[in-house]
Amino acid sequence: MMKDLVMEVTSTLPDNATIGEILDAILIRLSIEKGIKDIKEGNTLSTEELLKEIETW
Repeated sequence: MMKDLVMEVTSTLPDNATIGEILDAILIRLSIEKGIKDIKEGNTLSTEELLKEIETW
């Protein structure tokens, strides 16, 4: 899975992409996929819950 993700992400980048750009693109993709998984699993907060949590910061 990870190898496929890396290959897919890097195939969309220009040939002269730096290692930093490659890593950024991979990390962004992983973050997006984690967010989608969290939504599907119901691991989210309502706006009201989030505002209450922010008040404790």
